[in-house]
Amino acid sequence: MNKQFLITLCAAVVLSACSSPGSRERATGDYDYLDTKGLDEGFQTPEELDAPTRSNRYDIPNLDTSESRTGLIGDQVRVSSPRLVLPLVAGSHVEEGSEDATVLFDQVDDSQALEKTIWDKVLTYLEQNNIGVESFDEQNNILVTDWVISKTELDSSWYEFSSSYVEQAKRFKLSLDVEPHGRTAALTNEIIAYIDVDGNEALNKLDPIAKRSNEVNFLNYIIAEYDFGLRLAQTQRIAKIRDGFNSELGINGADESTIIVDAQYNNTWPRLLLVLRKMGFDVIDLDQSSGIMFVAYKGQEESWYSGWFSKDELSLDKENYRILVERVGAKTSVTFKDDENIAFTPSQITDLFPVFKDYMASDNLDI
Repeated sequence: MNKQFLITLCAAVVLSACSSPGSRERATGDYDYLDTKGLDEGFQTPEELDAPTRSNRYDIPNLDTSESRTGLIGDQVRVSSPRLVLPLVAGSHVEEGSEDATVLFDQVDDSQALEKTIWDKVLTYLEQNNIGVESFDEQNNILVTDWVISKTELDSSWYEFSSSYVEQAKRFKLSLDVEPHGRTAALTNEIIAYIDVDGNEALNKLDPIAKRSNEVNFLNYIIAEYDFGLRLAQTQRIAKIRDGFNSELGINGADESTIIVDAQYNNTWPRLLLVLRKMGFDVIDLDQSSGIMFVAYKGQEESWYSGWFSKDELSLDKENYRILVERVGAKTSVTFKDDENIAFTPSQITDLFPVFKDYMASDNLDI
């Protein structure tokens, strides 16, 4: 029993030593290939034979073994997978073959400029993580962060129950390149300063893999915050749409009788589609950018319980109609028109308004 326990214990020690973070990121084994002595003596040919024609195509290059070398050889070779930019945000992507820490965003929400949306998300991430801003040149779209402190866990023995950490400090420069049409922008992150665990400036000592890892990791944190913010905003928007909106009679910019909905245009539009269906309208065609809907009034569906629960039938002919949806500041106007593009009279709007108002304000309106 004791013998088997000792064998198991030794195996655990070996495994713990092999699985330390440092050993997983660096090449291990022997580095005999670094010793090139004796390889430059040339091809030995017996005296009675002619020497073959020699080509330098496969010559091993000279290795710079000084401390200032920039090549990755021996134990400096990293075997961990390269860091990849993660385009999590809807409409985001990366440029194939690019070696920079860059992500491209396409405009998917017209409620505000893409440039402002991106910087808002960047600043939100920095604020939530207590990262200061050294400078922000809004005109040239360049932001430089204050020092970003990161902690790295040191390798420890299997029998140690506490972990030790070392701190490193980094500063990054975020650059935003916006296309002239304003609907695509590339956000690039670059590390511009690095203080190692000994407190020394060591940016020039970072190898290309470590440099990219630092840049991509920080950029991915920002992308994740961007994605979370969009998802949260979408969830809140859906909740508002399902809760319903208040509405009142009014006049639009063309002095036509209309209905004013107490909600922004982008929230009123999807809610209106549900309301129209409940009122007995079928949407034939629509264009949200211009705010026009072409509908046909079919009347509410008949059922054995319709007289108990459904709203009153509208006093409208079962014909085609048009609906004009327009922004009115933070509110939205909904103007009903006939097929000839003539707005409903005040009496017509007054007749359908109670039904419209009830459905527009109903909580959790379903389809």
